[in-house]
Amino acid sequence: MSYIKRIIEEDLLGKLSASGAVLIKGPKSCGKTATANQFAKSVLEMDRDKQVPVIMATNPQLLRGRDFA
Repeated sequence: MSYIKRIIEEDLLGKLSASGAVLIKGPKSCGKTATANQFAKSVLEMDRDKQVPVIMATNPQLLRGRDFA
């Protein structure tokens, strides 16, 4: 499936370069995850990888720069 460019992308890039992290909110199936994945340097899908919550609780530094998507 190909990515559909969103009008929010320029604003998103500005906020990412200013803070390094953003929260994307919106209705179901509007493209939040697809858009985030286009610009993310790493992805943690805590609801899909059973190791992530365990690592978060014990040693969250291990997750820096890791990709669990």
